[in-house]
Amino acid sequence: MDALCRGEVIALATETLFGLSIDPDHPGAMARLLAMKGRPPAKGLILLVPDLERLEPLILPPSPVARDLMERFWPGPLTLALPARSHLAACLTGGTGFIAARVSSAPQVMALMALWQRPLVSTSANRSGQPTPTRAEDVRALWPEEELLVIDGPIRPDGLPSTLLRVEGERVTLLRAGAIPTEALRVPLA
Repeated sequence: MDALCRGEVIALATETLFGLSIDPDHPGAMARLLAMKGRPPAKGLILLVPDLERLEPLILPPSPVARDLMERFWPGPLTLALPARSHLAACLTGGTGFIAARVSSAPQVMALMALWQRPLVSTSANRSGQPTPTRAEDVRALWPEEELLVIDGPIRPDGLPSTLLRVEGERVTLLRAGAIPTEALRVPLA
């Protein structure tokens, strides 16, 4: 946690892939993360949250469809893009008015979140446009110039990212296929 409090970027194994994480409230951490990845701020970022209670101040009240998906798939590899409150930074929402968030089921993420108790930015641990590393040693090799704290743990062997859905009222749109097959979602997709 000290690294996050200092505004450092950490590498964190989620249940799907390795991600780079920062404290979204630390001044300078976002610029450092985006520069490392070569990622434009207009793309938006995913937040890992410890639970729905820590997400609620960031989103508009979730629809019944969104709540159902949260109850069935959180913690787990489902990311939901939900209508965001207006105070969120554009680099988090990508200027879309939506914030992408999830509660991870990875034991190492759950342990960190139990201590941290706040959202963390999470973006794939690759340079933009490159494959995402699936092993701690690959993360270190990709970022040799960075003194990254790498929190290792088991990830999916298939290398699939989290499934990403945008939920706006009753309308659900698949933004990225991933670890949860669409047929398991049991919701009509737009």
